[in-house]
Amino acid sequence: MKNKSAITFLTLLLACMVSILSVENVSAQEYGIFELTNESKQSKTAITKSNDRDGFYKLAQNLHTTAYINNNTISKIYGKGKVQKVTIGDSKSFGLLNNSDYNSVELITVTLKKQSDLNNKLDLTANNNLGKLKYVFIKCHFKCTADQIAKFITSNSNVRVFYSTETPS
Repeated sequence: MKNKSAITFLTLLLACMVSILSVENVSAQEYGIFELTNESKQSKTAITKSNDRDGFYKLAQNLHTTAYINNNTISKIYGKGKVQKVTIGDSKSFGLLNNSDYNSVELITVTLKKQSDLNNKLDLTANNNLGKLKYVFIKCHFKCTADQIAKFITSNSNVRVFYSTETPS
């Protein structure tokens, strides 16, 4: 009888340890991606909106029709159908976003390779072709701050801006 209760206790203890370690790994995946928020206009809906990142992750991590822009040209388009994602490899190619082919784009990913790339501002407020745009994800290959990103991008209030600092190896 004592052996049976000891085995049950050890099994329960092992299950608890595995679940605690699993939860820690899941929550650690978000730490490198930050959301740019407007602190002065933060409301209850903005707080709940910032906690819901499922739509962003589905677009960023899953396969969708994607246009790759680099050196002021469209280098490749992967997938079939309307373009849902645009990936920009440099800060000098923002003019190509005015293309009417991008009216279904929901995510724009911008890679900034050096700090001087922050001088080429990204203004999305005047672009009428991006009516379905929901997210902008900025990847800095250097240490960047929320203030620098806020000065770099101008967007409508319905567009959520995410950024990360990634040091390429």
